[in-house]
Amino acid sequence: MSCCLGKPQPKKTSAELNDTDPPLLTSTVPAEPPTWAVLERALIDAIDEAAPIFLDKYTRPGGTLVWQEEYPGDGVWADDLYEAFFNWPFHYALGGSDYIGAKSFVEWDAITRQLANDYGRVHREFVNDDDWFHNAENYVYFYALGLVDPTVRDNRDRACRFAGFYTGDDPEARCYDARHRIIRSPFSGSKGPLFHARWADVSYNLAYEHTTLGPEHELAADWQQREGPERVLHEIFDRVVMRSDVVVNLGVVPLVATAYSYTGDDRYRRWICDYVEAWIERSRANNGVIPDNVGPNGIVGEARGGQWWGGFYGWTGRFGHQMMGCAVTVAAEAAQLVTGDSSYLDLARMWLDTLVDRGRRDDLGRFVVPHKHNDEGWTEFAPMHPHMPVHLWGASMQERDRQRLEVLRDGSEAAWDTVTSRGPREMDDRPWVGFLAGRIPDYPEQILQANYQEVRRRLDIVLNDDQDLTKLDVHHWQQVNPVLTEALTHLTTGGPQAIYWGGLAVGRLRYFDVQRRRAGLPKDVAALVTDLGANSVSVSLVNLCVSETRDVIVAAGSFREHHLLGVSEVGGERIEVNASYLPVQLRPGTRIDLQLEVERYCRPPTYAFPWHGDSVLFR
Repeated sequence: MSCCLGKPQPKKTSAELNDTDPPLLTSTVPAEPPTWAVLERALIDAIDEAAPIFLDKYTRPGGTLVWQEEYPGDGVWADDLYEAFFNWPFHYALGGSDYIGAKSFVEWDAITRQLANDYGRVHREFVNDDDWFHNAENYVYFYALGLVDPTVRDNRDRACRFAGFYTGDDPEARCYDARHRIIRSPFSGSKGPLFHARWADVSYNLAYEHTTLGPEHELAADWQQREGPERVLHEIFDRVVMRSDVVVNLGVVPLVATAYSYTGDDRYRRWICDYVEAWIERSRANNGVIPDNVGPNGIVGEARGGQWWGGFYGWTGRFGHQMMGCAVTVAAEAAQLVTGDSSYLDLARMWLDTLVDRGRRDDLGRFVVPHKHNDEGWTEFAPMHPHMPVHLWGASMQERDRQRLEVLRDGSEAAWDTVTSRGPREMDDRPWVGFLAGRIPDYPEQILQANYQEVRRRLDIVLNDDQDLTKLDVHHWQQVNPVLTEALTHLTTGGPQAIYWGGLAVGRLRYFDVQRRRAGLPKDVAALVTDLGANSVSVSLVNLCVSETRDVIVAAGSFREHHLLGVSEVGGERIEVNASYLPVQLRPGTRIDLQLEVERYCRPPTYAFPWHGDSVLFR
């Protein structure tokens, strides 16, 4: 059954949309260099300078991280190693150095080997059997490699192999039950579903309240101090927790969407429709509230006496609010990407409305929502993390989703409109939304300055880091990684940052360097998206070089999923485009301000660059 499109039809190809000969625009107006443009190029240069210093400090020849040689135990997830470099391919795709682009591939391969050979956590180049909150942090890195160079055959093959662990194509894994439309365990990967948990995972997840044992098994307050509870607890945990599908498993959807974007193979799109629609149907049947556990027969609460809450990383979990929100959002975005059907966004919208409809004002006047649901009902009211509602609005461009942002902002204006320096994991799109709304006109300069200072601060730590690198805390690399893509993503692509927990890039625009035949802004070129509409985007392009012309291609969407209908310079006549991209020639020291007319989500997503056409020649 399909709750959205009946039988979703494939999107049009570029040939059907006449993606053949877009017009060439040329900038002719000399311009004083805008402050934002100078700062944007300075930030790119600073990151390009800092990245090699970071890599030389913390990696061995060949790229493996300088760290413990023996596996440190089940308390360490594979994601912590990948996260050292997760955003390097994003930076390259925005205009970063060739060095960063090349090292993105080197480091992904090296860390994969290290996890497989030294720590035994990877099999067939994929994590053995971890949960999809952590797996999603791993593979956001892998997804972005296609933005750097989509012609790498190994990564195309990996994307298909990885997706096959979940689509039923791989007989060795069998993570998915197509009949009941469930992923069969909260822990899964290249070795299939994990039904017998590691004891470290049992004790850790019960101690940190990431799950419960259901209404029939209440933990004693001193359960960790008692002798001999392991066998009994382990058996209950395996039966109640480990044989269920959970919301964070929706993090698999972008993985399958990546295989679709490499190949265009329709079986990947059909799997996404089936799996996402199953969760939409369950939520609607549960009065619009997404249930956090589904049993082996596809029944909500099957192992918990019918209780729809209490599942792994679910409504009773310490961070379940954020974990579930990220999972439903990345899945909804990916489903919209591969189908063009915005009704898949209802999955994220139901989750948000569940919370907002139960929200209230606290003593400080802030709008707060419940972060948990347990036997006592909705509890632990606090402000909502803004990342997911911003993403929903960016994907839908609907007024009801924009109004929800205003509800969340009311009473918390200072937090929403203050620009601060932050790291790549601490994502905050609120001031960017304020800029688009006209509240923070100098946001570009503020965020570029803030990111520049954060790069400098992090590099200073790296340069003065004299500790024993073999004994680093596993989070140290991500805490000092000097590659920051926050400002560049907001300002150049006109989209929020990809959700750290497994999201695909969601820029309204992306750029290609014609002379160097690569992704990203050309040297000396800066871009600023100043306005977004449901069918429009305004962007300014500047060439800071005073002696050489720069040729840039402006593409519609991170995966060329949109279609450019027309373009006009500000105050000028409309020109027909009818293509997924627009070539622009920027003469020395000039600026051009464009208003683009866009039809969104009407094309199949592809990693292919404009000169590749619809198909990539893999090498």
